[in-house]
Amino acid sequence: MVRTYGPDPAALCQAGTALMPDIAGLGLSAGRFAGGPPAGSTPHTRFSSDATGSLLEAAQYTLDEGPCRDAAATRAPVLAADLTGASWTRRWPRFTPAALRAGIKAVHALPLRAGAVRHDGAIDLYHQAPGQLDSPTAERTAVAFAAAVTELLTLERLNLDFTEAFAAGRLGDTLLDLAAGKPINGPAALVSDTPGLPLARWFNRTTLPIVRRQVAVLSFGHGLTQTAGSRWVLAVHEAMTNAVWHGGGQGQLLMWRRDGRLWCEISDHGPGIGHTTEPGCRPDPRSRQPERRGLWLIEQACTSLDITTDTTGSRLLLSHRLDRHQSA
Repeated sequence: MVRTYGPDPAALCQAGTALMPDIAGLGLSAGRFAGGPPAGSTPHTRFSSDATGSLLEAAQYTLDEGPCRDAAATRAPVLAADLTGASWTRRWPRFTPAALRAGIKAVHALPLRAGAVRHDGAIDLYHQAPGQLDSPTAERTAVAFAAAVTELLTLERLNLDFTEAFAAGRLGDTLLDLAAGKPINGPAALVSDTPGLPLARWFNRTTLPIVRRQVAVLSFGHGLTQTAGSRWVLAVHEAMTNAVWHGGGQGQLLMWRRDGRLWCEISDHGPGIGHTTEPGCRPDPRSRQPERRGLWLIEQACTSLDITTDTTGSRLLLSHRLDRHQSA
């Protein structure tokens, strides 16, 4: 979903009703980026698929109650499968009648979460008939959709224009297909194009080497010396390798330049570093866990390293300072 509709959250939301044909409409409310607890901001409406969704999203904000508000506050799904039940009227005495008057009989609100990273807010999926999500496939799609929206909101907080990076990322799939030995369709010249910054790439065990080469070309091209650049590329590669071997087999890489530094963010949706439930994790060269020893090596090669991890995924943010000549 991110690959196809990024980097604009609205474009993804516009496709939501086609991706989830069993829903009558959807709404997105989001507040500030929340890398870890506690939550705190009031979500504001960012998208409504139709007039009914717009009405109900606005009602939750005006009335200060509703499934989105609860999902954002608790960071847990709120599944109101039958709003005609008395329990939902007691829980939301003003929102529930408004939803029923609008012809909505069920709402599923999913908090904005992608791995260990969260935003205050939720996706509301509206239904005209009572019932749960129709199938395990529908439930998985809804959870993946909420995660995809969260990923795009995370890109948005970087305040960088990733539009061309995502276009190049789709072109980069051609490069990855080539590396995997798959047939390539389209002009051969596209295959040899060198990406620029900001960079967005997805990787797995097969495609890891070519993404590393792209990182190396960009890092040296933006002024890192041979010694510093080699250490930086090794650190990025170690972070990607951790994602492949310990984070579910695949990951996402973002790379950009800002404030005299190269920045790189590696994220995955694996079980978390060391299977910890802590929002943060520190490198430890003495650890028996290979990924924690790898984190220590990464930290030695970078100017900064920030880690967010829990049992649903990890995100590593690396940076390397450019000297004045390099960052000019």
